[in-house]
Amino acid sequence: MSSQEFNKTMEYIIQAMREKGYDPYQQLRGYLLENEPGYITRYKDARTLIQTLDKEQVEQYLAQYEKKE
Repeated sequence: MSSQEFNKTMEYIIQAMREKGYDPYQQLRGYLLENEPGYITRYKDARTLIQTLDKEQVEQYLAQYEKKE
């Protein structure tokens, strides 16, 4: 998966979590720390999508967000 495809998928997952009223970055932290896909909503197949992504890339994505805060 290209970097552009990865970012587009992450944005889609984050948007799905926002639409359901979740803090996406808090949910992503839980997903990574607990290795538990239940932190990611099933809405719009976000849970299925996150499981197709490389966790190291997800960690790097989250780290970039946290640097911006």
